[in-house]
Amino acid sequence: MLRFQKCLIINLYLYIVWIFTIGFFLYNKIGKLGHLSKYLSITVFTLLTVIESVRLYLGHYGNLSCRVPELAGFLMLTTLMQMPLVTFFLFNPYLENTPTEIILHAGLWIITIFEIVFCFMALKQASSVAKSIYLSHSRNSSTK
Repeated sequence: MLRFQKCLIINLYLYIVWIFTIGFFLYNKIGKLGHLSKYLSITVFTLLTVIESVRLYLGHYGNLSCRVPELAGFLMLTTLMQMPLVTFFLFNPYLENTPTEIILHAGLWIITIFEIVFCFMALKQASSVAKSIYLSHSRNSSTK
């Protein structure tokens, strides 16, 4: 699915900019944050870094090879892990975000919503292709 692939590529470039920019701002303001905000923001940043890498890999591999398990894994990681963590960074008033951080978090949040929609469509398409392949193999093996 081309639209899903375009979203993944945009997300990859945005993710690279996001990591360095948010890492820089987080490093600079870590002393100003409260005790709980400090540890939560570092934990969420680390989780987002790892999850986003795995998520982008699953999305690219699943979309390009039309694999249902990888696309389903991408969709589950996105809805259950990625969206709540990005939402924490975007809507937490105690983090004292700068406008640059808000723009980057909002961009990542919006592209993630588009990815959820397009991944669902790609997953439906991939499952119908996998179903037709399975049915054609089962018909061929029953006629032999």
